[in-house]
Amino acid sequence: MVKKNIKRQLIIQAAIEVFSKNNFQNSSIAEIAKRANVAEGTIYQYFKNKEDLFFSIPVEKTKEVCRELELHLQGINGALNKIRKFIWYYLFFFKINPEYAKTLMLEMRVSKNFIKTKAYKSFRPFTNKILEIIEEGQREGIIRKDVNIYITRQLILGILEHIVTRWLLKGGKYNLMEHCNEVSELVFYGITNSKGLHRWRMVQK
Repeated sequence: MVKKNIKRQLIIQAAIEVFSKNNFQNSSIAEIAKRANVAEGTIYQYFKNKEDLFFSIPVEKTKEVCRELELHLQGINGALNKIRKFIWYYLFFFKINPEYAKTLMLEMRVSKNFIKTKAYKSFRPFTNKILEIIEEGQREGIIRKDVNIYITRQLILGILEHIVTRWLLKGGKYNLMEHCNEVSELVFYGITNSKGLHRWRMVQK
């Protein structure tokens, strides 16, 4: 079982590298097999076809993201601190995984079939995490009760996706993390009450 999982991961990583270089249409199973150092038929033992392999990538990567996010959030108290860490980790993950970022943001998410795939559904545990944090902030009394948690989630993820996409379109020539604190501050101003935000700032000093 462990050996099979390792081989599957090798195929996934090879697919990320090939798809990011050539895009989906111009990539072949043969090329991915060569990159993964496996027989072409081996790939079909794990994936139905090229599209199945393509949309399996975010399923696997999102599992990794969720595991690592949970580790980063351990020991962090307070919803605003967790939101700030969420924003930092989101940008950091794509900074160190630019090939995956390119495949996901510039090709998968603009595909008309994406919303129908298991890949789209696989994001739910990750995106639901920000909902949990926002609700935690409302219970703490630092995030306003009238804030719509779903719109707030869209706001945060929309900003982050735009930042990563722009970074990719610019060739990754600048530091993706440079606006991390500014994004956090913008979100905080929009969703917190003034007293709660003031108390939080005092604790940070």
